[in-house]
Amino acid sequence: MSYNIAAYITAYQDKDSVKTCINCIQKQLLSVATIFIVDNSPKQLIKYDVHPKIIINHQPDNIGISGGLNIAIKWAIENNYDFLWAFDQDSKPLPDNLNQLIQYYNNLTNKGHNIGIIAPLPVDITTGQTWHGIEFNRYKFTEVKNHTDKNEYYSCDAVITSGSLINLKAAKKVPPPKEELFIDAVDWDYCMQFRKQNYEVFLVKDILFPHRFGNSYQIKTIFKPQKITIYQYSPLRYFYICRNYTFLETRLALKNNLLHRSISRRLYFLIIMLGKIILYERNNTVLKVWACIRGTCDGFIGKLGKTW
Repeated sequence: MSYNIAAYITAYQDKDSVKTCINCIQKQLLSVATIFIVDNSPKQLIKYDVHPKIIINHQPDNIGISGGLNIAIKWAIENNYDFLWAFDQDSKPLPDNLNQLIQYYNNLTNKGHNIGIIAPLPVDITTGQTWHGIEFNRYKFTEVKNHTDKNEYYSCDAVITSGSLINLKAAKKVPPPKEELFIDAVDWDYCMQFRKQNYEVFLVKDILFPHRFGNSYQIKTIFKPQKITIYQYSPLRYFYICRNYTFLETRLALKNNLLHRSISRRLYFLIIMLGKIILYERNNTVLKVWACIRGTCDGFIGKLGKTW
């Protein structure tokens, strides 16, 4: 069965990464019909004015991942695409990634699964770290338990946006991504909306998907036998990470009457993050610490929007 598939890239001030991502998409064994790009940079990064398969939507005020994803999903539905294959600019999909995703989608659908989103297994280009699917367990988000023991695929509550194949027939029945989240946790919240409408979210372990997570590196410490990852995000990114995950976890935990457990977890997470920043990050350390503290506080009180 053939499908009408569009790819989507969120672009922001990194022309080389965007071009690399475009080239990787164009080299897919299963071709996409169109590449739709929302460019959030003050000055448009790339112009493909005469290229029929690339559409640029320039947003100089930066509407974030959530705003860009909203535009892309609406555009794809209006233009009768079957799937939207979503990317951050830091991804380098392998040539067979899309073909494999469609094959697994067909196989799982034939087995009776109602799929909203299907995703590959992201692998950090720098550290080799893998990012498995997420589940919400009573008061916290955790990596899916025993994922190493599972088959080549498994269902979960959430996956990251980049590399995810969104079923647009399902997306028509699901609330759009929350624009007030701006960046970070947008994907997890969106996946949870699919779950609420009884659509399944799948991660396929056998499909490896190269992606870059910040300026990450791993180090050995005296505190743990295994290496820990240092991400070196910007203060802005740290703010939205702390704010949005705090907001989502506490609101979901509240429904289970476990708000106190979630608050304790978020404060513990904050302490760990501050420790890593203070010990191992030398640029904008004070501002990053402030961003994490302020973000966590804003998450507790529910102050959302583009506020940093």
